[in-house]
Amino acid sequence: MNISFYTGASGMIAQQEGMNIYSHNIANVNTVGFKSLRPSFADCVYTVQRATEEEWQTGHGQYIMKTDFMWEQGMFYMSDQPLDYAIPNDNFFMVRDERGREYLTRDGSFQISHINNDHWELVTARGEFVLDNEKNHIVVPFVEEERPVMDEDGNITGTERYMTTKIDYDALTAQIGIFAVDNNWGLDQNEDNHFAVTPRSGEPVVAEDRELIREALEMSTVDLASEMVHLIETQRSYQFSARVVTTSDEMMNIANNLRG
Repeated sequence: MNISFYTGASGMIAQQEGMNIYSHNIANVNTVGFKSLRPSFADCVYTVQRATEEEWQTGHGQYIMKTDFMWEQGMFYMSDQPLDYAIPNDNFFMVRDERGREYLTRDGSFQISHINNDHWELVTARGEFVLDNEKNHIVVPFVEEERPVMDEDGNITGTERYMTTKIDYDALTAQIGIFAVDNNWGLDQNEDNHFAVTPRSGEPVVAEDRELIREALEMSTVDLASEMVHLIETQRSYQFSARVVTTSDEMMNIANNLRG
């Protein structure tokens, strides 16, 4: 068996996965609250080529041992939209999808959804419900105002309170739940800009330091220049691994022709 062939092939597979990760980062450079990913490469198992020479070991290429997301604070973009929120620390929002599954997220670009009659709730752009500290849906509060009450003769007899269509943004902000976990790096980064809780991260609890910036969004932590450098490095490594495979195949053909 030509070990160099499989060593080069394992390198191609690992570098292809690395290119997928770096290109994924670049594709999400404008995704709100996105945390860039970093692949960690490791060398494969070593074997002893000759029983009489135990120190003569041969490696078998590389593989991606794990993928970490780079936890750091992204820059804030002042959007001037009253339903946009950014968290200036390591905490999270919690959302619930239509199947009842709960996730953490740093994406605070929220909207309101009409549920029924005068009942409105705070949701994400994908329609997931934003939760409060008790993990309940957030009902949007509206401003109450007073208006005069008149009799049949047009005389003011008093006042009455009525509900307007203006959102009480201060009251709404106070309802939004802020959560924390023991180990942010233990979370799994999922699709739809979600973080899934794992045993390594610990269960989410209500954050002690509640901070929110309204009318702002946290931008992606992707450094475009750095990602392009990594992408070029990975592509070159892929090409070298492919050359190893090609050369090994040519050498095997030469050996087979010599035997023939």
